[in-house]
Amino acid sequence: MTSAQIRYYTKKLKDFLALKTEMVNHQAIIKEVASGVERSWVYYLMLLMSGLIALLGLLTNSVAVVIGAMLISPLMGPIISSGLALTIGDLALARRAFRTIAISVGLTILVTAFFTLLSPLKEPTSEILARVRPNIYDLFIAVLSGIVGAVALCTKRNYLITATGVAVATAVIPPLSVAGYGLGTGQLMLGMGGFLLFFTNFVAIVLTSDLVFFIMGFRTSHVETIQYSQRTRLLVIGGLMLLISIPLVYTLVVDLRKMNTSKRIERVLKKHLNQQQSSRMTGYTYQSRKDGVQIRATVNTVRRIAKPLEQKIEQELQADFKPPVNLYLEQVLVASERLPEQIESNKPREETPTEIHNKVVRLVHNAERELAALLTPFPVRNVRLSFATQAQPLGLSAVVRRDWPVNEDELLLLTRQLEKALQLPLIVSFRTAPLLPTLLLDDDGKLNQESQQALSLIAQLPGGVTGYRLQLEASGRNDRQLASVVRRHLITKLGVPESSISTQYKRSTDRQTEATLRIMRR
Repeated sequence: MTSAQIRYYTKKLKDFLALKTEMVNHQAIIKEVASGVERSWVYYLMLLMSGLIALLGLLTNSVAVVIGAMLISPLMGPIISSGLALTIGDLALARRAFRTIAISVGLTILVTAFFTLLSPLKEPTSEILARVRPNIYDLFIAVLSGIVGAVALCTKRNYLITATGVAVATAVIPPLSVAGYGLGTGQLMLGMGGFLLFFTNFVAIVLTSDLVFFIMGFRTSHVETIQYSQRTRLLVIGGLMLLISIPLVYTLVVDLRKMNTSKRIERVLKKHLNQQQSSRMTGYTYQSRKDGVQIRATVNTVRRIAKPLEQKIEQELQADFKPPVNLYLEQVLVASERLPEQIESNKPREETPTEIHNKVVRLVHNAERELAALLTPFPVRNVRLSFATQAQPLGLSAVVRRDWPVNEDELLLLTRQLEKALQLPLIVSFRTAPLLPTLLLDDDGKLNQESQQALSLIAQLPGGVTGYRLQLEASGRNDRQLASVVRRHLITKLGVPESSISTQYKRSTDRQTEATLRIMRR
């Protein structure tokens, strides 16, 4: 395309935009958008109700309830107002809009955090986990939604329908409820992820609506009050873009690495497992752990894949990863239409007792490793598998070293995670055992080394020690001395609040002085 053609089409575009901007009632739109910044008891009532409805939808894993909360939220008004304020240079309007947004965000997070503390449901659901790790696609969605919302506001074309769609697409209120949930449960990383998603949507809508308003002819001349320079507005916009770009670039890099890793794994698996008239891979999953990369692949095959080939695939995958690679193949024996004579030979043979034993040992080992990761820092012991008839799932039982039982919600979540990791239906049951051993004094009247080492586990409690209450029971000849030593160690060495510790003394004819410490959730 020549320079003359470029100038021609540029002039055509400018003429088209000039024609469209003449049809926009700038003063009426400025007045309408500015009214969205006004704070009233109705605004805050709608805001808090939408935040609580979103929280309930997240805790009950209800998509419909979460969508309803998005439609109720009035937070889009101040956000669009801040975009227009940057375009026309009205810093007074910008201050009011950002002040309203800041108060709304803080109030929503605090109220949802308080109600999370009161709620008996505290386990993270899939709806919560889906909003704790924003990526570049969330930014694209917010950018496109901001453009559509600003254009609909300027042109008044299907504005009510479009505004509803924008509210659902950008979803500014559920991430704030996730932030309150993370604060209320002590899971700060989850809360920060939810707040980052809100901040991503907020900045993208402000910047894209600012651009659309500028294209639609909004200028500083539309405001009668004192104007602020273009340089000031550019500094504000540049600062916002810098703030939002840092975490999103990080998540983008992480997502690209995951994508490249997935493609490398898929390429190697298909290279060896997709063999014509012999085998075909039907799916795979991978998971990065501290002890290495675990890859599970499902393959349909007319004959069992030999162990040397499985080891060869592992070695080739190992070349792409620094940590060790563990490959688990789930082989589904099928009959090939072109090889009918092999049907009999492909029937599953009966496994020997040694093979069955090795398979069970491997399942128990994988279950122990999965439970250790899910229940850390609480030790898991005596993991056992039990078998019933072929139509019934396997039974898995284990002992968890902690001082309160596994509730129904936690049992359901653990069962689903174990079934996903082992790829088997399970009936899971847990028994609990005391977390800490008996505490004793040494000859110098101090806690012995074993007791101090056992108490160090308190520093690893999920959510910090403030979420737990400690019950200390001492008995023996020097029971009060031992209780005093343990309390002092908990308060000074481990940072346990004194109000969280209750002490009891048990009468005993035994001269040996000992104590037990139970750690209970509040």
